[in-house]
Amino acid sequence: MLLPDEKEKLEHGFAEGEASLLLEGLKPTAFGLSLKQRVLGGEISIEQADAELCAHYMPAASKIA
Repeated sequence: MLLPDEKEKLEHGFAEGEASLLLEGLKPTAFGLSLKQRVLGGEISIEQADAELCAHYMPAASKIA
């Protein structure tokens, strides 16, 4: 379970990330939002979410190169 100050920091970071996407004309994906909820729910760490995000999107990126 996340401590209140940890959760607040993460929520702030996620809000900044989502704002950045919106400024670029993009929207968070359903996959990204589900990772966010799992992190904020204490189910996975931010490092685990990062690894899942990379594993999810890297195969598609490698096909482009």
